[in-house]
Amino acid sequence: MFAWLASESRKEAGEGRTANGPPQVSSHPSPERYQLLAHFDPPQYAPPAPAHAGPSRQFTDAMRLYTDGDFPAATARLRKIADAQPGFTPARFYLGICLLLTGERTSGIRQLREAAASASSYRESAHFYLAKTYLGEGDIAAARQELNDLVAIHGELEKQAQVLLTQIQ
Repeated sequence: MFAWLASESRKEAGEGRTANGPPQVSSHPSPERYQLLAHFDPPQYAPPAPAHAGPSRQFTDAMRLYTDGDFPAATARLRKIADAQPGFTPARFYLGICLLLTGERTSGIRQLREAAASASSYRESAHFYLAKTYLGEGDIAAARQELNDLVAIHGELEKQAQVLLTQIQ
């Protein structure tokens, strides 16, 4: 009788697990879990306050397309702006997002890396979306590095970065 119970409990619980033993837990999230963690909605664009020097007409038009969800058209306009004004970080940041959303990951990463290297208000968000992109590619080490860089900034996204880091450890 005992032999039969041991044999049946092994079949029911799974090979290599005893009837009273704890379930085996994987130390790494599944690729599907990484894909879920990598998902993001496009960041919202908020035009600068009227007291500040407003963006160019071309940028305003590109961001109208972006806000409407026409990422391919916004990409074309933002690319022209980024090429003409390499130091204009908002164009690089949103171009990077558009490129990611249209499947041009390598180019999107390049644009976001430029934004992350800047001393602008887009730096923190660029690290965050780079981390999400690397998670989607399965490059967990690069995602961790981006999240650690983000935590080191001590900005508004620090807590989100810390939570995401714990989810991919």
